[in-house]
Amino acid sequence: MIIENKTKSLRISQQRFLAAIIFFPLIVVLLATDLIEDKFLELNKYYWAIIATVIYLGQNVYEHLKDFNYIYFSDEEDNKLLLRYVSLKPFDSKKYSIEIKKEDLHSYKINRKSLNFKQELVLFVRTPQGIAKYPPISISALSEGELNQMKKVLNQILGVTT
Repeated sequence: MIIENKTKSLRISQQRFLAAIIFFPLIVVLLATDLIEDKFLELNKYYWAIIATVIYLGQNVYEHLKDFNYIYFSDEEDNKLLLRYVSLKPFDSKKYSIEIKKEDLHSYKINRKSLNFKQELVLFVRTPQGIAKYPPISISALSEGELNQMKKVLNQILGVTT
């Protein structure tokens, strides 16, 4: 089974780009022109610039805290589990790939942080030295259906019945 959140990842990137395209010209127009001379809805242009900045920064902080990733998950190779992910944070486009033999997968855990605000997948594998833990992978960009499919595949590999 292949799980890929390409559509949502693209939508997140487009929203970030669109917000920047709207925000920066809006601030320039507000502060460099006399479009709003006195007051508009009882607020002057500086208050409107502050409101726009707070909204823009709020959106960026939200995306930073959610730590969205593009995720490609596959168990279709014969005996391997493949997980590729790329951070959607600006200026952080490192590509990661995890390839695990199915028989080496020991367990997994899904951490829910900050009142389910952020979800992380942690994989545990058997090594000659013992059980090793992979760093947490943010799966916040997965839909509930994609997350359930991933759990189902991992449980099948582990032989766990739910």
